[in-house]
Amino acid sequence: MKLDWRTITLVPLSQFAPWLAVVLVVTWAGYPGVVCVTPMAWLIALRVGLVCVGKSHSVDRAQRLLEAAMAGSLFGLLQGLLFWAVVPRMGPILPGEQANAIGLVVVIVLLGMLFGAILALLTAYLTERRRAAGA
Repeated sequence: MKLDWRTITLVPLSQFAPWLAVVLVVTWAGYPGVVCVTPMAWLIALRVGLVCVGKSHSVDRAQRLLEAAMAGSLFGLLQGLLFWAVVPRMGPILPGEQANAIGLVVVIVLLGMLFGAILALLTAYLTERRRAAGA
């Protein structure tokens, strides 16, 4: 079982780049709160699954689905890391709120990875099913 690592890494990066650009531009414009839309941006993982299945060089359907889930998880990780990087720019975090802020970042990273994998897997599965029905 040889995974298409190139697809697993490049697809999430290519789908993350526009989100990164938007968040950075809006943050530099003085509105770092835009990063709080990250849970909505997890929906981009739907496209990650679709593109991943289309670009994968793997022959086995199960392998392509696994690759899509892994790519979606990487996408969620990237979004979580961006959230972690931007949160401090939203303003000072009081010492009593440090633990809550860290907890929020951890939750966003973990949920991003989970939902990214699930959403990418969902669209990959639907694409594969449509492919099989048409074949």
